[in-house]
Parts: sequence; C-alpha cells; structure tokens
Amino acid sequence: MPASVVVAENRLLLVALGFIVVANLLPADLMEFNRPAILGGQLWRLWTGQFCHWSTLHLAGNLAAIAGLALVAGKPICRWLVLLPVAAPLLSLFLLATTPEMEHYRGLSGLVAMLVVGAAVEGGTIGWILAIAWIGKLTFDIFSGTPSPLLPDGIVTSWQSHVGGLLLGLLAAAGFRLRDTRKPSRP
Repeated sequence: MPASVVVAENRLLLVALGFIVVANLLPADLMEFNRPAILGGQLWRLWTGQFCHWSTLHLAGNLAAIAGLALVAGKPICRWLVLLPVAAPLLSLFLLATTPEMEHYRGLSGLVAMLVVGAAVEGGTIGWILAIAWIGKLTFDIFSGTPSPLLPDGIVTSWQSHVGGLLLGLLAAAGFRLRDTRKPSRP
C-alpha cells in the first residue's frame, strides 16, 4: 500500500477518534442526532449524533464491540474504520429519511453494524458466524422491542440505525470488492 494511502487512512482514523472524544466530552444535548435541530441547520449533528452516547456504559459497550470486531477481522478492519467519519452523516441522513418518528439518537451502534459486515468480509468463518449471530439479534430486536442493558431506562434500541449501518456496510463491501478487482496484479 502506498505511503500516501497509509497517511490518509491514519488521518481518517484520528478524525473518527476525535469525533468520539469531542462528541462525548461536550454536552450531549448539543451533539446528539436531534431531528428538529438538524432540520434547523445544525448540520454538525449529522456526524456527532453517531458518536455521542447516552451514558459511559453505552460508550464502553460500543467501544468493546468495535474492539471485538477488530479482534475477529484483524488488520483489514482498518479500511472499514476509516469509513466511520464518512458513514456517520450518511447514516444520519438515512435515519432522517426513513424514520420520521425518531427525534433523538445517540450512539455508535449503527456504525458498529457497518463494521459487522466488515468482520464478515475480513474475518473468515468466525467473522461470518459473528455476522449471522448479529443479524439474529437484530431480528429479535426488531420484533421484540427489548431494551438494551447498556441504555438508560426509557431509551429504546434503535434497530433502524442498525439496519442503516448494515446497508452502509454492504455498500462499503461492494465498493471494496470493486476497488480490489480493479487493482493491477503484481508479478
């Protein structure tokens, strides 16, 4: 991989980390996905709403999920992690378009869903098993409405963000596949 690509990827990873830090240190009410505020012009929330959290436990759970996926997929997951700053506003736009009843949202779990696809693509058999189990959990969440133990009382799991993240993951997988097939082979 050319040095310029490595530098660019490292910068995007730092941007993603910066979003996580800033979105969780500043007042959450100013960072969350807030439909009326976004529609009123507070466009930064398209990014920060995907990175801020309802609680420290919520943040820790999402970061643990990312660490687990990275463990399963290994170094190739880095090319998926660098997509987080690009995927965040796309996921927010997805929620704006498909879930009009959603006024507020906080959390990385939609972006974690995108990384689940990355683990399936990059993590071999274990990655596929993990992805199938995750899709089973998603299906359960959709039909049961069971709250997550990581969320405070009264906050429900946003399965819609998980579906959006899954769709973004499939789009990313197709893009990576196309890019990889177009690379010139080395002798």
